[in-house]
Formats: sequence, structure tokens, C-alpha cells
Amino acid sequence: MTYDAVIFDNDGVLVELPSREVFRRATERTFREFDMRRPTRDDVRALVAGNVEGIRQLCQRHRVDAMDFCYEAAANAVREQKRELEVGLRSLYDDVHAVWSLDAPFGLVSNNQHEAVTYVLRFFGIEDRFEAVYGCPFTPEGLRRMKPDPYYLNEALSDLGTRDALYVGDSACDVEAAANAGIDSALLTRGRPVECEVAPTYEIDGLDALPALVRG
Repeated sequence: MTYDAVIFDNDGVLVELPSREVFRRATERTFREFDMRRPTRDDVRALVAGNVEGIRQLCQRHRVDAMDFCYEAAANAVREQKRELEVGLRSLYDDVHAVWSLDAPFGLVSNNQHEAVTYVLRFFGIEDRFEAVYGCPFTPEGLRRMKPDPYYLNEALSDLGTRDALYVGDSACDVEAAANAGIDSALLTRGRPVECEVAPTYEIDGLDALPALVRG
């Protein structure tokens, strides 16, 4: 099938995933800044996963403004991700070269923060290749719109001026987001099993399989 546009997830699709250490350091720093001693496992999970209700309860318990807390958590996570890139611990996948051969406009929609996403694109010098880029703001409203909610995917489709698009992601929530937006999906597995309740339109092992899908 031929598509008018291709939209990508970022982490795990175009660029290697951030390490767990990145989010551990960012989380620990955020808790220290707000003098939150001995956070529970649920507190840590809520922050890392962007669980709005969990973060709200955490801030309420410590009498901290949730927006201030989210702002600092976001800043710390972005700072640590930038550092990891700058010391060479993350890179683009080798098969990204196959993407540039596609004759279609590109978009990018990620659950990572917008600042982190745009920094990655600038760092590798590929920002000009994407006509629509959306990360997820680390705010209560932004977190509620994380995939599988199709909000930012729909925004990208609107920017690209088409509903005839393929979304390429590496997780179940990417496949669900595409289904919720009413578009086809390509699940990128990179040789690992990925369980999905919603069946993807395609399942591919690497980005080099995309040209055959997009060009029909």
C-alpha cells in the first residue's frame, strides 16, 4: 500500500532508548529538590510512568504544588537525557538510512517530552526531515494525552494534511494509538517479542522493511 505520510515514534525506533539510569538520576534529584524523603516504590513508579493521579496524590501528601513538581521533574529528565547523548551513550539506529529513501513527508510523535525529542533531532542533524513533531508535555494535561490517546497523533496528521498515513512504533501503546486515530501501524520489534492486544497492520524487524510497505 502507498501512504501519503509516515509518522514515527522516536525512542526505540529512530534512536536508541534512554537508559534506566537516566530516569533514576532524574527521579532521585527531583525528590531531593522537594525534600521528599524515602519515596515509596509507588511514588517512584508514578513519576517515571507519568501517572497523573499518582503524582497528584504524592504532591498532595507532601503539600507540594503539582505543577511545580512536574516542571522540575521534566527539567531533570531532559537534562539527563541530553547528557547521555552528549557523552555518546545513545545513537541513531543503523537502519535509519532506509527511512530517508521514502518519498513521503515525515512526522514524529513521542511520549517523551517535546524538548527531549527536539534536542535528539537537532543533535543528530535530522530536524529538517520532519514536518510535524510532537512530544508530550510533562504536565497533568499533557500526561493525560500520552499514547495510546491519539491526541498528538491527530495533531501531526492535521499538520501533514492527510489521514492516509502509517505510524511506526515499537510498543503496544503505539499500535493502540494508531488504531485510535484510525490509521495503519507498523510494529517495529527489532528481534524481540512485543505483546499487543490490538493487532498491528504490519510487524517488521527493522526499518529497512519500510520502503516495500510505503511504496506498495
